[in-house]
Amino acid sequence: MIVFRLIGLIFIAIALMLLGADGIQTLESGEVSIRSLSEVWTLLHPSSMESFMAWSGETLPPAAQDPVLSTIMGAPSWATFGVIGIIIALLFRRRD
Repeated sequence: MIVFRLIGLIFIAIALMLLGADGIQTLESGEVSIRSLSEVWTLLHPSSMESFMAWSGETLPPAAQDPVLSTIMGAPSWATFGVIGIIIALLFRRRD
């Protein structure tokens, strides 16, 4: 259980770092800049992003790929990591 709590906290910390990076880029450029999950993934490891998109194109049905996957990949990266981290933290919280 403690491992999952730690994973949830790591996801929340990553979300805060990505939010800070978007805030700094917004201040530097003078216009609002929010990176999507696909942009961050492409910045970190482009070949795995291409492999994942090819795999999902072959595996997922078109009805699930277009609305679901494109929505998740187009969402702000900090929101995606934050929501996942909060869900994990709530599921594995201490209970009295």
